Amino acid sequence: MRGRIELRPLQVIQISDLHLTPHGQVPVHGQQYDPWGKLANIIDDIRRLPTMPDLIVFTGDLIHDGSADDYQRLHAIVHTMEAEFDCHVRVILGNHDRRAAFYEGYLPADPGPYYASRMRIGNNDFYFLDSKVSGYEAGWLAPQQLQWLGKHLRQAPTKRAFLFLHHPLDGPTMTNMHYAILQNTPALLSVLRGHNLGGVFSGHVHFVSSYLIGDNILNVVAGSAAYAIDCHDLHHHYVHEGSSYQIITIDRGQVGVTTRQLLHGKAVIDELTIPDTKFVGRAPQGMNQDSAFLINKV
Repeated sequence: MRGRIELRPLQVIQISDLHLTPHGQVPVHGQQYDPWGKLANIIDDIRRLPTMPDLIVFTGDLIHDGSADDYQRLHAIVHTMEAEFDCHVRVILGNHDRRAAFYEGYLPADPGPYYASRMRIGNNDFYFLDSKVSGYEAGWLAPQQLQWLGKHLRQAPTKRAFLFLHHPLDGPTMTNMHYAILQNTPALLSVLRGHNLGGVFSGHVHFVSSYLIGDNILNVVAGSAAYAIDCHDLHHHYVHEGSSYQIITIDRGQVGVTTRQLLHGKAVIDELTIPDTKFVGRAPQGMNQDSAFLINKV
């Protein structure tokens, strides 16, 4: 990777919700444009930016119910991006990713029950969290993962922490999405309290949003690389052709985010009916919210 200049701004590219089409299948929700082509357009747009990225993060829903071969194809693209842009590239899982296929096709070894990691660039620590729970659209962070996160935050109190995960935290613009977002947001906020947070970055809902919660922690939700969803109606969400990604600029403690909208279709191509928008009533085994609080208060 190219040498890092501490005083210059860092550029982080976030690409979320690719929903790449598995081999032999058609794009979901009646998309007219192939999601693999949309990803190629994003990569081409990155080439045209005046400043090359220091880090590229894919925040989940990489392949829409894909196989190991599909993840191998994505891994080849990621390897090419790392070489071309001379930067780090990290991926995390979303609810439409198949964990076993990802582990087989993308990774050299099975990392265990969740896929989380961290890396440091200058005075900034980047955490890549795994909020996927098989069989659920909504997300949770397991108590063990929260414990891991809290341990590393305490060990690096002078570093500014940036978190990436697929599911957004609860906030004022997520009221219609309670059934789908991070279900144990309070547990995560309890871990983050008192630490030097630069922001939390997520995706999943296919619309752009930003808000402050907890100790005035910046939360930024990215749009989708594949298609957009209008979720303003409580029980009817409307799908449109769309493709976007965002650029996160980190400059001497300040954080700014710019959305790059490459495709914006006005026509509705599909409609999602949402019977119940409330939080999930029962957490999966091992994801109890109260236990997450207790582990991280010790």
